[in-house]
Amino acid sequence: MDEALAWFVTLLDAPANPDTHAAYLAWRNSDPRHAAAFDRLSALGAMPELQAATLAHQPQTPLPPASPSSRTAGSRPAAAQRLWRGGGWRASLAAAALLLAIGVHLQPMLTLRLTADHRTATGERREIALPDRSRLILDTDSAVALDFAEGRRHVRLLRGQAYFDVVSDPARPFRVTAGFSAVEVTGTAFTVQSDGGRDTVFLERGRVSVSRREPPGRTVTLVPGDGVTATADGLSAPGRPDPAVALAWKDGRYVFHDQPFAAVVDTIRRYHDAPVILIGDRLAGARVSGNYRLDDPAAAIRSLAGVVGARVTELPAGIILLR
Repeated sequence: MDEALAWFVTLLDAPANPDTHAAYLAWRNSDPRHAAAFDRLSALGAMPELQAATLAHQPQTPLPPASPSSRTAGSRPAAAQRLWRGGGWRASLAAAALLLAIGVHLQPMLTLRLTADHRTATGERREIALPDRSRLILDTDSAVALDFAEGRRHVRLLRGQAYFDVVSDPARPFRVTAGFSAVEVTGTAFTVQSDGGRDTVFLERGRVSVSRREPPGRTVTLVPGDGVTATADGLSAPGRPDPAVALAWKDGRYVFHDQPFAAVVDTIRRYHDAPVILIGDRLAGARVSGNYRLDDPAAAIRSLAGVVGARVTELPAGIILLR
């Protein structure tokens, strides 16, 4: 779908370019899934509800009539032809992209709503008092489930990132589980981040033991300033990340040094309440550094785009395209 969206935007920018259209057809015909994804985008754009949003946006120059060769099975779908000739592609693309984002994320979000005891919206951070008087800070777009019954102290990080300031109780260890890791302490302060592909644990003070959830493996003991990563392949060796970087999100900032542009965009988009789409891989590996406030993610994205030379297109509903 990401590739289909990239072609969708590319063809809207240069629909009459023969070389671009030939490259599109080669991509489309190389895999049936490509055609299905592109046709789904086109169908969304052709919905009457979305076309109604384009009435105020008329094209400057109409497209030339389709050639006979473009009417083959590998050509642009009829819905896309109508959309391009009807004008207002930016508004339609915005609505289509938004619907796609909703569809992709609807199922996980419904599951999260049923499971989580606490969750935060995009751009929100919240401090939560736990039943044992420990303190929890939930980062943006994060969720936890609690189990403090019958003397247990167990928090499951279902999504996102959290900071734990744990009240000491040697008789009742405090346990945090995430996607790949289990952290056990009696009293300490640490962060856990789970992004779907890995868990990252950073210890601010005290001492924690980190192990793999499944299958059980070696346990790593961290001392203040240590960090460790857990993935499907195992635990990393403890490292020494910069505390100012690891804990900056608690103060509403994002600090990073010499990171790939794509990775930085992935982080900032968690704080933006509409899709941020990086099209193509031309800029993905560009290295960037910065220190940005997280309460204005769109401004941070525009600033970083200027650094790497990305073209920024801001669509209705807050959708941002980076090329």
